[in-house]
Amino acid sequence: MDHARHVFRIVLLVAIILAVVLLARGFLVPKSYGLYGRYRGASVAEQMNLRPPMHAGAAACADCHEDQAKKRTAGAHKNVSCEICHGPLGAHVKADGSVVKPPIDRSFTLCARCHRKIEGRPAKFPQVVLDQHVNGPVEGKVCLQCHDPHSPKP
Repeated sequence: MDHARHVFRIVLLVAIILAVVLLARGFLVPKSYGLYGRYRGASVAEQMNLRPPMHAGAAACADCHEDQAKKRTAGAHKNVSCEICHGPLGAHVKADGSVVKPPIDRSFTLCARCHRKIEGRPAKFPQVVLDQHVNGPVEGKVCLQCHDPHSPKP
């Protein structure tokens, strides 16, 4: 009979621990956990409410900069978003509607990020060996001397 009491105590202890774990899990784990996988589904909405959207896309830029947008869509950069070079729209147009001049990197390093000759890039993609492409030192606004970034063909 002593063995039965010991087994009963262990079973009772395991049942109590299981009940405490399930009760604690019910209070501690959010209701949206596991709704869309192994994360809190409500966190997406929470993050959207905490952080205002910064990027808006090229169509939003075209609302005010129609002439530049036409040049861009007709040129080689038609598939490149304005925000790649000019930064996010949220840094340019604030939530209250005020406009701040965006910081634009006009140095060769911005162009070189995409157009520097790298072996892994497709052969049809326009690439340049900067030292051979430029007559003189590769520094400053050297790309802008010959190219308009919105329609870059010389």
